[in-house]
Amino acid sequence: MKKRTIIIICILIVLILVGLIYAIVLKNNSKMENREPDSTTQEQPYFFGKVIESNAQYIIVEPNETEEIRKSADKISIGLSKNNDTIYPVGTNLKITYTGEVMESYPAQINAIKIEVKSVENFELKVNEIETEMQNEPYKILSKDENQYYDYDIYAYNVEVKIEIDGETLDLKDALLNNRITMEEIIEKANKDFPNAVSYDDGGSMEYHYKNYTIIKCHKLDGNRDVYFGTPEMTINDVK
Repeated sequence: MKKRTIIIICILIVLILVGLIYAIVLKNNSKMENREPDSTTQEQPYFFGKVIESNAQYIIVEPNETEEIRKSADKISIGLSKNNDTIYPVGTNLKITYTGEVMESYPAQINAIKIEVKSVENFELKVNEIETEMQNEPYKILSKDENQYYDYDIYAYNVEVKIEIDGETLDLKDALLNNRITMEEIIEKANKDFPNAVSYDDGGSMEYHYKNYTIIKCHKLDGNRDVYFGTPEMTINDVK
């Protein structure tokens, strides 16, 4: 009888403890749900722009015309930290994430949270197969002599290459010449899309095969860094 009483008492104690723990969990969950949002976890505002002045202490950025911040300022000064070791040459496209405050001065000033070398949030290549007078011969989209940003040529091989940026479709040549996008960003996206892309022992050339097209980025021992856009079945053997 005494043993049975002890068992019952133990069961009651366990039930009481479980009830207390459950009540504490419910109370904490309620506090979490009713808590004011933490400003540090909220998405911070950002804008895209181009560097128009640069030195070790600060950069001045001109926001793109479509950016909301442009209504407040057409030029924005951003101070760089003493430990900053990144160089932002004039003409570099940047994505600036900041606190949201724009200080009234000229140029206007902001406190940047993050600075990224980036032209747009999203873009999409539009590559279509075409017939040309020089079929199976690459034609030059952009020569290194036509621009100041690239020391290599960009070719198309039996295709027409356009790019969609912020809902606007442009010829790739125009987008590159007007600094709306950079070839580095296109190749960076290809590297992310194909982490196991075809590579060659010629110095490091890469081949990215999409469903409707292929990108080849040469990186040969002889210094060739040219880029080729072509049909899905194109390989580096077609462009040697």
